[in-house]
Amino acid sequence: MSDILAPPFLTIALTGTPGTGKTEVSKIMEEEGYHVLHLTEFIREQKIPSERDEERNCDIIDMDALEEAVFEYQRQAHRLYAHHFIENKLTFEDFHKNAADLPVLLIESHMAHYLCDLSIVLRTHPNTLKIRLDERGYSEKKVMENILAESIDVVLCDCYDYCRRVYEIDTTAITVSETMACLKELIHALYEDELQKYSELNDKMNSCAGDYELQQAIAAGVPLADILSTRDEEDNGAVVYTDDNEPDFVIETNPILLKYIPGKNDWSEVVR
Repeated sequence: MSDILAPPFLTIALTGTPGTGKTEVSKIMEEEGYHVLHLTEFIREQKIPSERDEERNCDIIDMDALEEAVFEYQRQAHRLYAHHFIENKLTFEDFHKNAADLPVLLIESHMAHYLCDLSIVLRTHPNTLKIRLDERGYSEKKVMENILAESIDVVLCDCYDYCRRVYEIDTTAITVSETMACLKELIHALYEDELQKYSELNDKMNSCAGDYELQQAIAAGVPLADILSTRDEEDNGAVVYTDDNEPDFVIETNPILLKYIPGKNDWSEVVR
């Protein structure tokens, strides 16, 4: 691992259709010391503007105002963690020993994936989800709306539109404790994977110190080999780096992360 003054601080969305178990599991995670932001409470505390949709019995949030408030919260959380890291002389090995030492902020909400580029989606079979929502006293219309959303992967599809990396945990037949064990395993493995990529990028940036053009291209994700190959060509102005064979998604190699790759659940038969 290369020398890094302060570790990267990840923000991960814990999202999913209402009733999949986000709030319950994240509350317990928070009690154990993990950094968690409960978006519903945050919206209320920050008095984020909203409009009431009486027909759907829900609030329509001003997402621009919410994004601005969450960004400021993230910035402050990152600053406080950096201070904690330095003051306690932590090492990279300490991240997995104590929940409070893991540089990860979980944002819990069915809207969290609109605010993060990493997301974990809790999933529940629609038949089980109906039982849970009925027990909450949801109206029949709201229950059916959420069941349909879960059946056709609405939240999961949204995550692919908004997020760089997406994982899912099926909570249908497991307890809250088992869900929490899966969530812990996933976020720790994801942090290690992101830290490794961050370290590799940091090494590249250090190797081209003083070369501003090269640093900017690397930071933008352009492969180093592609950049260097253009250095011997005549300069005809701006170069657009493209590679039709390059996938627009992350190819997973970590066996733990592979366990949680979406695509194992097909509940479309519920809406046939």
